[in-house]
Formats: sequence, structure tokens, C-alpha cells
Amino acid sequence: MRNINQLSSRVAARIAAGEVIERPESILRELLDNALDAGADEIVIEIENGGIDRVKVSDNGKGITRDDLAVIATRHATSKIEKEDDLYNIKTLGFRGEALYSIASVTRLSITSFDRDEGSGNRIVIDNGERGIIEKAAISRGTIIEAENLFMDIPARRNFLKRPQSEAQSCRNLVLSRSLSNPAVSFKFYSDGALKLNFDKAESLKERVMMFYRPMGIADADVMHLKGHDDEFSLDIIATTSARFRSDRKEIRIYVNGRPVEEFSLTQAVTYGYGELLPGGSFPYAAVFINDNPELVDFNIHPAKREVKLRNLKDIHHAIVLLLKNGIERKIPEIKAEETPSLFNGDEKVEEMRKPFFQSQGHYSLHSDRTGEAKRGYDAVERPQDRAWIEKAKEIRREREERRRLAEENEKNKEFENEESGPKFRYVGQAFNLFLIAEKEGELYFVDQHAAHERIIYDELISKKTVQPLLIPIEIDAEDDVVRFLDKNSSIYGRLGIMLEKKGDKWFITALPSVARDIEREVSSFIALNTGDEKELESNVFAIIACKAAVKAGDRLDRYSAEAILEKVFMMEEPACPHGRTFLIRLKEKELREMVGRTK
Repeated sequence: MRNINQLSSRVAARIAAGEVIERPESILRELLDNALDAGADEIVIEIENGGIDRVKVSDNGKGITRDDLAVIATRHATSKIEKEDDLYNIKTLGFRGEALYSIASVTRLSITSFDRDEGSGNRIVIDNGERGIIEKAAISRGTIIEAENLFMDIPARRNFLKRPQSEAQSCRNLVLSRSLSNPAVSFKFYSDGALKLNFDKAESLKERVMMFYRPMGIADADVMHLKGHDDEFSLDIIATTSARFRSDRKEIRIYVNGRPVEEFSLTQAVTYGYGELLPGGSFPYAAVFINDNPELVDFNIHPAKREVKLRNLKDIHHAIVLLLKNGIERKIPEIKAEETPSLFNGDEKVEEMRKPFFQSQGHYSLHSDRTGEAKRGYDAVERPQDRAWIEKAKEIRREREERRRLAEENEKNKEFENEESGPKFRYVGQAFNLFLIAEKEGELYFVDQHAAHERIIYDELISKKTVQPLLIPIEIDAEDDVVRFLDKNSSIYGRLGIMLEKKGDKWFITALPSVARDIEREVSSFIALNTGDEKELESNVFAIIACKAAVKAGDRLDRYSAEAILEKVFMMEEPACPHGRTFLIRLKEKELREMVGRTK
């Protein structure tokens, strides 16, 4: 009995389509690539029901001849390449010859295009793989492609699509991404008849990016255009100054030869370039446009063309870091005098607040002298003449004072009783889910929780280097120069708790410090791209680990976690994060009193 079956061409086509077409966004991606490759400078996109019912792209490109319509959307049919060597010199967005064929296998695809040779239009419909005949059509320029009823004949696939609103948002994000790298092209995006995006042609990359940044409240003055070049590649980086940042990497966009790509090491290069200019756990707005020698670029990795291999990745990585380090301006948000009239009356007061903290062995009293103020406040209240009410009020006051006394005693008990354990403080609370506030020796301290925890982890790593073996070793995708460096210097990483092992011609990570278990990719990427001095490598590796493992801005901390961080902060001689940024400021009680006009 035979168990191996020969699949029909229809079933095989739909299996192949599953690698390329996952959702409406996949269809739109391929149609936009074709429109841009056709030289269009005006593109209109329309979707219905999130693109599930219809995706339509109209362009004013060079059009398709009637002869080409006869073979379009057949397997491996493409105008982008002819021979194998062309795969190593790709200059177009499309090239695989699978997109339209895959779309036509799972939708009702209609293609209407103007034939410049004939001076007339033609149209063909391919319904889930069934080809129709070519007919005359009324169209005066370019091409119109419509893909309708995605996965209608494959209910199992259709059920895995997301809600129409989510699919529409994915399509919108795609149009936005494509528009950023094509400033000379106008884009209009309609969803269910409503205009959602409208990008006119822009004169420059920066102007196009600003069309996206301005609605987010980012001013032109906060954005810089940095340019750099090498023998094989050029760079254009549109990025914000240090005054504008966010808590995630979503607005770090990487483009290679006009195509948006997911390349973690290049995203990492952007964060390295900013370094200590940004608070810990913060990331910039940046669009990086790389024009590389096509012979050094390989997009032929994934059917959806999301990934890229760059033979000169290390050179591009370093160029991005240096360009940002040398070009990004440090901008400190200004505090206007009229907003805080008594806070900064002189430079001496500002400098006093910014002084680094030094360890003190004194004991801080938990009690603030508020008794006199409370009495004056109480006496100022207009009192009724009912004697019984007055006696009852006194009783209530005595009970309230007793509760306060017990609460203060409880606070005392929470302090560290051993005088040698470090300086004493009282934890006040957390502000904006970022700053830990504490009283100590007549001063009020504000501590950046992420930067402080980052430094604590850094110190622990330096001193302990707790190592945990990996069940599955992590391969390091390194260039030849890095491999040669590791051949001679892998022991550097071993002393840092990162155990490396060479198998054949490749290096693998076999163990990591325990706190680095969730950031293996960041560590392996760093090793794959860096060589150099041992001290510099040690500092950079531990800074990466500490930054990722630390609590983040926005995390709500319980009292015990906050006090544990503050206890270690107050034991530091110089509170600064591994990047060198001071994370603590202080205000004296006298200064606070002066701010509210209380001088006694």
C-alpha cells in the first residue's frame, strides 16, 4: 500500500502561499513593493474590514504590458531577476517571484494595468488559482490591484486572522513604515472609506520623518539629521536629541536599501550611540537609513523578507554608534523661573542640590517638629459654645495623637537597629513610579529607582559573578575578526561569568551570570560585534546586564523593595549608574521651608 501521495498543484500552491501570506498586511506589503519597484510616486491604498474583505493598491507606475499579464501571478514569474547571480545584487524590493502567485492562490485577485506599448488598459482576474481571460479595461495610467476575500476557501486559516480593527492597524503601520523611507512618493491610506494617512511628497528624509513626529508633539528643534558614509555604505539617521525619549524601542526603525528590517544588533547600535545621554531604561526616536552595496546584502533568507544578512554588519554597527555619539546633542529640559519662583534663586542652590551624596554615619530622627504648627492650625478653627462637643473633640484629638504615636513607634521599629549596618533614613514613598523619596538627617532625597538598582546589580556582578549553565548553548554569529579575538581572549568573558566554548569553527555561550538569563540575545550580540580592552569589555557587558535586569521606570515597588534599594544607595560613596549618570538629588529642610516662605 502506497503511503506517499503527490499533492495537487492547488494544494501545493496554498501550502507555499502560507509562507508568504499570513494576513492582509502581507498582501499589502507585496503590493506596495511592486508599486514602488514600478517607479510610482503616487500610491493610494484602500482596505475594507481590516483588509480581510479587500486590499486595493492604485499607483501611477510604468504599468504592465498585455504579454506580461499572460504570465503574471504564475509560479516563479518575476521581472526583477533573470539568473542566479542576480540574487547577489538585488536592487529592488521584490525579487522572489512568489508574491502575486501566493496572493492569487488564497484570494480573488484582479489586476488592471495600462500598457504603454498599446496605449490601452487590460485586466485579468485570478480567483483562488483559477485564471480568467485578459480583457480590455478603462485605465489611463499605472496599475490597480485588488485582492478580495482572503482565505475565503480556507476557513481554518481565516479563523486565525485577528479582529478587523487589529488587521487595519497593522496595515496602517505598514504604510507608515514604507512612507518613511520613500519621501519622494505620496501615500494615501483609506480604511473603510475613511482617510487615515495622507503623506504628501516631501523634499527630504527629515521632512518626511517629521510628518510622523510632529503629531506626537516632537518639535523640529528636537530632531537632528546625521549623515555618514564609508567606501561601501552611507548612513542617514533622523533622531531626537536627548530631550525626547520613550520607554521602549518601538520607534527605533532600521532600513536597509529602502527596506524596513528587523536587525537587533543595529537597534542595539542606536542605544549604544546615545549611551548615558538618556535615563536608564529609556530609548530615543530614531530612523536609520542604510544604503549598502547590494553585493554585501542578502535578503533571500525569509519568504516575507523580514530578515537581512549584512557582510559588513560590524562596520555599519560601529559607524552608527560613532555617528550618534559625536552628533547627538545633550539637551536638559528647562525649568522656567516663573513656574518655581523660590526653587532656584541662585546658582549656589542648584549646585548644592546636584552634589553627589557622601556616606554619613549619623542617625536620623524620624520625628519632624510639627506640634507647634498643629496647635496653631487647631486654634484657628472657630469653636462652638457647646461644652459637651468640646470635650468630645478633645477626646477625639487624644485618640488621634495616640494613634500617631503608635504609628511613629512602628516606623522606628522598621529602621535598621544595628548602627554599623549603615546610615538611617525614613522611606517616604514613590513618586511617578520612578523616584524613591526618603528623609535622612534633615534632608529629602529623590532616587531614580532604575538607575539605582542598575548600579546595585552592577556592583553585585562585579563582586560575585554568579554563573548558571545553559541547557542549550547559544551560538555567537560573529565575523572573522571577532572569532580571531575570541580564539585568544575568550578567558576575558570567563572572568565575567560568561562561559564560552568553541565547537568546530563556531563559538557558543555555555553559561551566563544568573541575572542575565533573560537577555541572552543582547549578550550574544555584544560578544559578536565587539573586541578590545578587557576593562572596557567588562564595563560594557555588566552595564548591559545591569540595565536589563534592573527595575524599570514605571514599575510600582512595595515598601520593602524600595527600602532595600535605598539602604544600598546610602552605603555608596558615589551614587552613579554604570553609564556614569548620577541618579540622586537632595533638598535640605531649610530649602524646602524657604520655598513656601517659612523662614523660622
